[in-house]
Amino acid sequence: MTNSKSLLAGLFAVLLAGTPCAAATDDNSLVDAGFEQRLKPANGGWRLFEISMYSKNQARSGSWSMFNGGFSRSVPYHPYFVGNVSGAYQEIDANPGSRWRLVGYGLTPRPLEGGSSYGIIQLSFFDAEGNDLGTIETASGDTKALTSNRVDGKSPAGEWVRLDTGVATAPAGTKTVQAFTLYVDFSGADVTQGVYFDDLILCALDDADASEHCPPN
Repeated sequence: MTNSKSLLAGLFAVLLAGTPCAAATDDNSLVDAGFEQRLKPANGGWRLFEISMYSKNQARSGSWSMFNGGFSRSVPYHPYFVGNVSGAYQEIDANPGSRWRLVGYGLTPRPLEGGSSYGIIQLSFFDAEGNDLGTIETASGDTKALTSNRVDGKSPAGEWVRLDTGVATAPAGTKTVQAFTLYVDFSGADVTQGVYFDDLILCALDDADASEHCPPN
């Protein structure tokens, strides 16, 4: 995947339109949220793109995690690097006005090189035609997904960092919400690197106080 200023929402609207929905559980809207089952997408599991894979190299719980990685190289022409965006996602049915929060954990085994390499989790809303709607919290005319804090070059290597998108509200026209793990690398560092993710929870918030109790981890 080549360089681009539009790293997230616009890119994934093109990649992910028309994908089937994952089934929900009682306390977590994600299927295989800890990556232990490694289900096929047809069975509600994660959809992977670019350099992404299930891994036993790191795990916060159980034996498996999700690894999103990439290789960003320097080139002798503008903009002097070639970047990569890798990830995994699930899609869940959602109604306009519904409220969602995604939390999880990310880890890098060694410090990420370059100032433009990081791992995040993300929520994005789509209509029935696969158009990215952003969130109600998004300023008009500046549609974008709601992302978490980052695992980046300043994060402690070898430690699981808690990631949290905060609460996102589905805008008018919403048909689905997509929950992502993502690794973005536009550093030009000429190294293969990435972030592991584990123990994700996607909560549908039923009332104003729910965000204080859900997710519990």
